[in-house]
Amino acid sequence: MNTVTELNQLGRQRLEELTVAVARPGQAARPAVRVVQLNGCELVIKDYATQGSWFKRLLGSFLVAREKAAYQRLEDVEGVPRCYGTLGPCILVLERVAAQPVLAAAPEQLSDDFLEVLTALVTNLHRRGVAHGDLEKLTNILVDQHGQPVLVDFAASIITGSNPLAALLFPLLCDSDWRGVHKLTKHIAPGQFTAEQQQALTKRSWIERLFRRIREPLREFIKRCAYDR
Repeated sequence: MNTVTELNQLGRQRLEELTVAVARPGQAARPAVRVVQLNGCELVIKDYATQGSWFKRLLGSFLVAREKAAYQRLEDVEGVPRCYGTLGPCILVLERVAAQPVLAAAPEQLSDDFLEVLTALVTNLHRRGVAHGDLEKLTNILVDQHGQPVLVDFAASIITGSNPLAALLFPLLCDSDWRGVHKLTKHIAPGQFTAEQQQALTKRSWIERLFRRIREPLREFIKRCAYDR
């Protein structure tokens, strides 16, 4: 019996009983994130089903489906957690990786080739047709127990071939991913931070400036709708 089938048979009450930690309570447009233990394994549950009915039915299920598709496209990529599937339309089940936020790690906890491996990982994502879309939020870049990078939270990802809008946004979000890498380089290895990276951090095309201007009011609208029960 697979992991998702077992969880589905347990039901929500039992799922809550299996919870060993709550990483984040659900709030507005953000899902509740919890860690559950099943058969000796720890899983991460991203749960939009605690939100208002409108949000749960529409946007929550859309975000879960999109994030699941991104993980499936990256299924065998080292540095990306495994996705086990969904519980209904609004709950995503992920592998729990023993890792911590990279900015919380001591320098000696990072491998000597950390930035090199991170660069290769982001390149691999883009070659697979996935742009993470939220790497400028450095909390989405983790370091595992071997000092290697792990990328999490693909809720904002764009996947090529999914729709015409994705084709338009994909290059913009790829640029955003690289700004996350440059931003992290500036934080943890300032001696390797170049003038070209500094320019990339500040340069925005007119299309991206327009996109960012539209995105913020849209996020606020989504938050208001999510509170509507």
